[in-house]
Amino acid sequence: MKTLFKILFIGTALMVLMAMFGGFALLHHHGSDMHIVLDDGDFFLGGGDLGDWLGATIGLFIAGAVLCLVIPLVLLLGVALPLFIVAAVLGVGLVAMLGVGAVVGSPLILLGLLLFVVLRNRRRATAATRTEPV
Repeated sequence: MKTLFKILFIGTALMVLMAMFGGFALLHHHGSDMHIVLDDGDFFLGGGDLGDWLGATIGLFIAGAVLCLVIPLVLLLGVALPLFIVAAVLGVGLVAMLGVGAVVGSPLILLGLLLFVVLRNRRRATAATRTEPV
């Protein structure tokens, strides 16, 4: 299982590197500038100045923070914490029920142990433990 995770991690790292090289090559190609229209907004790629690089850096930093901090915390607090609380409540209830059952049933348990000791067949029990030489 460790090998599978190592292979998946290496594959993911290689895909990230390929995406970075592809994005770098896309932004620094020596052809005509790209023109992207998205929701009636015009975006021109290829002629980047300091403001474009600063905005891209800030955007990538925010996206990385969301991926590394926000999503794991949301999953941890939104999924694992309620499951842990429900399991803890059910566990406490089960322990309480078992404790009450043990206290209420203790006279019956003692009576059953007493009847077992008195009514067991001692001859058969001693014959089963005795071994004859072959």
